[in-house]
Amino acid sequence: MPGRAYTVPFVNLTLTNDADQDIFEIVNGSTSALILKGFELYSATTSDERLSLRLVRRITTGASGTAAVEVAMDGGNTIAASAAVSQLVTAPGTIGAILKGFFWSQLSPLVYLPTPESQIIVSPSGRLCLNLQTAVGSSRNISGFVDWDEVG
Repeated sequence: MPGRAYTVPFVNLTLTNDADQDIFEIVNGSTSALILKGFELYSATTSDERLSLRLVRRITTGASGTAAVEVAMDGGNTIAASAAVSQLVTAPGTIGAILKGFFWSQLSPLVYLPTPESQIIVSPSGRLCLNLQTAVGSSRNISGFVDWDEVG
């Protein structure tokens, strides 16, 4: 069920040693469903540290994040994304459900590209976040992206 495809690139974000922050928070619009196609993260660190991450649905929106720029993946698409993405939300909202868990060794990329049968659907007005559950040892820079389709 393909729809309009969007991405948000994350370039050289600085993760601080705050525990319990959302690397990204997607707040879906009220008019369409959202299908998470995948995400990737890369760390600039040169020493191994395993980070505990969770993909979660949230009941409430977090605070203190920075608005990201949603980009249409089809250059001919002039329709703005219905979803709004924030990055590095240091005051996350309330968790509704934990969907996936990861231990990320930062010496390698974290790649989440589910098969079509396993893709996560976010209902209209829903929220999906990649939560950093534990504090990092020291500040570090990460890059990557999150991709989704909007349908309906």
